[in-house]
Amino acid sequence: MLTKDQKKNIVDGLAERFKRQKIAIFSDFHGVSVAKAQVLRRLLKKSDAEYKVAKKTLLDRALGKVGIKLKTKELQGEIGVTFAYVDEMAPAKTLSKFSRENETFKILGGILGDRILSGKEILAFAKLPGREALLAQLLGVLQSPMRGLATVLQGNIRNLVVVLNKIKDKR
Repeated sequence: MLTKDQKKNIVDGLAERFKRQKIAIFSDFHGVSVAKAQVLRRLLKKSDAEYKVAKKTLLDRALGKVGIKLKTKELQGEIGVTFAYVDEMAPAKTLSKFSRENETFKILGGILGDRILSGKEILAFAKLPGREALLAQLLGVLQSPMRGLATVLQGNIRNLVVVLNKIKDKR
């Protein structure tokens, strides 16, 4: 049984994490073995994220403390929260892959910034390409018009050289 001071410390720690997070993902870990949970924690640690388990009432108090209107009591199962502080995509992808490999592990929803997302939205978010891939696509889109202009201008110069060579050959 936890004392009031211990509960207060847990709520304060969770509230601090909710303030710092870029994304928080709620999941139902019921039926996941301790060994698999440790593997998940190690995978999440690689992407600067952490997985915390707390009672729903303590989670609700922490969410209320930071002004997020989400009631974890409405979520089914035993709740664990993944907090990501650097990259939003990597933990979502890790949890999505883990839920596919472990049938009992379910993604229930999350918080992206101040927006509350459903489990389906988190799974859709996880399917998006990573930040680097999106930046590379954006760079390609931005370079495309310049590349096309350079090709057109180069074609005119090439045609001029061909014409001058033909004139030279005739003389």
